[in-house]
Amino acid sequence: MDAGLVARSLIGFLLLHALAWALSENRRVIVWRPVIAGMLLTLGLGIVLLKVPLFRDLFATLNDALNALERATTEGTAFVFGFLGGAPLPFAESYAGASFVLAFRALPLVLVVSALSALLFYWRILPGIVRIFSLVLQKTMGVGGAIGLSSAANVFVGMVEAPLFVKPYIRDMNRSELFVLMTCGMATIAGTVMALYASILSRAVPDAIGHILIASIISTPAAIAVSILMVPSGEPVTQGMLVPTQAATSSMDAITRGTVEGVQL
Repeated sequence: MDAGLVARSLIGFLLLHALAWALSENRRVIVWRPVIAGMLLTLGLGIVLLKVPLFRDLFATLNDALNALERATTEGTAFVFGFLGGAPLPFAESYAGASFVLAFRALPLVLVVSALSALLFYWRILPGIVRIFSLVLQKTMGVGGAIGLSSAANVFVGMVEAPLFVKPYIRDMNRSELFVLMTCGMATIAGTVMALYASILSRAVPDAIGHILIASIISTPAAIAVSILMVPSGEPVTQGMLVPTQAATSSMDAITRGTVEGVQL
């Protein structure tokens, strides 16, 4: 790897936190443990996820799964919408990409991913992953249970859905925790549109889904650290281990709810 690129990246990483400290509401009450832990966790996750072969292979597998999902979605849209949805054209294409219609080719993938995500949450697959990530954030950075859960959930769902996991605790959050909640939502990419972005970028970046997912994962502790620097407070209010909840009552109900949420999105 280019040493100059690494040096510039590290300088930028440190300057970002220095700028957040300079803009802090009250530098005298900053709790440094979550800040330092967040910086180290960001660097550690970046090294592990980008350099360890196991994780590189995992993200390559995710990219293959996304391609299969995209092909299956195209088969469905082609059946329903004909050439507008990806079926063979009944006429000659005037230029490359002229037949691509976003509403019929790309947006249906959002519906499929939204329904699939809801189904995986009902089957308790994604909640288990979210809970593990939440536990890592709580143990390393010392954040409250509600912040750990909502921050971890932001990697897989949108910034609208993630706070719903901790809705009963929001009224008790202090100003710093609310700022962390909002910042993590802005720093990550919702799982429902992650597949859409990856499918659009796949022609230029073959393993785009891996890059986007890694960016969301390593951005989470960084967002928490920067938030605490800018809006510091004392000990977190919402302590304790929380678990994601699921409102669906069956697999079909989960698919229906997920599809409706995708339409709203």
